[in-house]
Amino acid sequence: MKNVFSGQLSIAQQNNSGSDTVATASLIRPATSVNFTGKPVVKNGSGMEKAFYVHLETYAPILKSERIAYRENEKSLMVGKDQLRAGWVIFLSCKTLDTIALLKQVLPLLKSKNLSFCLVKNQITQYRLNAGAFGENEVGKVISIFPPSEEAAKQLVAELNSLTESYKGPVIPGALRLGNLVYVQLATDGKEPGQIQLSLPNIKKVPFAIQEKFRIRNRRKPILGKYYVPVQLLRASAKGDIFKAINLKKFAFNWCLIKQGKPVALDDHFDRDMRDRLLWQKEVLETIGPDIPTPMILDYFEEGDSTYLVLSFAEGESLGKVARGILNGKTWNELEALPQIQLLDWFLKAIIIVHQIHERGFVHRDITDSNFLVLENRELCIIDFELAYSIAQQKPNPPFLLGTFGYAAPEQIAHAVAHPKEDIYSLGALLCFLVTGSPPFEFINSNPNMTRVKLTRLTGNNALTNLIMQCLSLERRSRPEIADLEQRISTYINTIKTSCHA
Repeated sequence: MKNVFSGQLSIAQQNNSGSDTVATASLIRPATSVNFTGKPVVKNGSGMEKAFYVHLETYAPILKSERIAYRENEKSLMVGKDQLRAGWVIFLSCKTLDTIALLKQVLPLLKSKNLSFCLVKNQITQYRLNAGAFGENEVGKVISIFPPSEEAAKQLVAELNSLTESYKGPVIPGALRLGNLVYVQLATDGKEPGQIQLSLPNIKKVPFAIQEKFRIRNRRKPILGKYYVPVQLLRASAKGDIFKAINLKKFAFNWCLIKQGKPVALDDHFDRDMRDRLLWQKEVLETIGPDIPTPMILDYFEEGDSTYLVLSFAEGESLGKVARGILNGKTWNELEALPQIQLLDWFLKAIIIVHQIHERGFVHRDITDSNFLVLENRELCIIDFELAYSIAQQKPNPPFLLGTFGYAAPEQIAHAVAHPKEDIYSLGALLCFLVTGSPPFEFINSNPNMTRVKLTRLTGNNALTNLIMQCLSLERRSRPEIADLEQRISTYINTIKTSCHA
């Protein structure tokens, strides 16, 4: 999953009608101040209103105020001549909303020691960093410090731990945690000249004092939440791990899925993190879960600094994997009628599920090939309601910020008011994937004409191409209603079946 942010955040408090044409995900424009205004603002010529903007800080003025010279690139502000080299590298993680206060505390120390360091450039880049946009291993690395010696590193770690004990930040994967915000990795020379590799040091051999609560690492608890025994790590992630587990509650002895929310993971400008996302997903599933083919909510609990959501286990394969198996490297116009019908049948089932979600007053906002599962009984179910939005309740306000690049509608990336037409765009991207086998972020071009040409060439079918392009329209009003989409796909399936019997 590729997560993206645009350069502005907004809280929207308006009705959900109208159409919006917005900038694409590549337009990232960091602002230089925080400014809230309660008046609606027109974003562009299509009339998209937002209740107010949040302009995000850049950190260069703070360096200037401390009279610290720096160089900059697209993502970072760099101080000092020496950067990454063999030796210890110290990292400071931090919640984005707290970073300005943190900098005002630690910059005088770093300046007094004449240390080289690298700082994430601004708040929008920090949100993207903490969301994993630059890779899981970069999450949380807000400040990277390059001490000249091991002795200097030891002294600096002690001072930084003292300065930062009241702060919180996301966990840095693959680094040794020494304090609330302080982590280290060992930089060693790589195989190629000038190549440096970062690695997790042996906790028994580090020269640093480690706070007692951080001494026990990576030891999976034999039981979580009193009733759940993790038996398989399905996915390790900076935002939280996912486990397959045995449910012992009420002597059930059946499989369940545990989603972890790590502390401060996916922090946003409204002081929310993974805990808020899991609590919201719990609320959504309790509201619409009984009426939608989706795993049932079993439990929610908090343990240590982490939160956990427990779901019934859905045994199956992702729709994406099933579709790639059907395509088997072929393009749509190379397929026989039967595999074409199979792919469209799966897509029709996906439409029906999304239609049910909309009828319950929700928008899913993360429709992807990996968020549909083909179960053992060949039925389809949908997962991952973390980004869902309730139109009736207008919550969460604002909607949670992220989306899957290639699938997320452009107005979703630009933080417009959530609307069911966002899911129509995503369904169009899903259909594009099902008929081409190419990930939407690679296939869908910022120039719609280029996308149309490629689709026409690969499908050999103008009707199918036109339907996909309507779904992918930048304007909401130009996208079909979901009932119309359902009807058109049903008709197209029947047309293929009829041609087979002709």
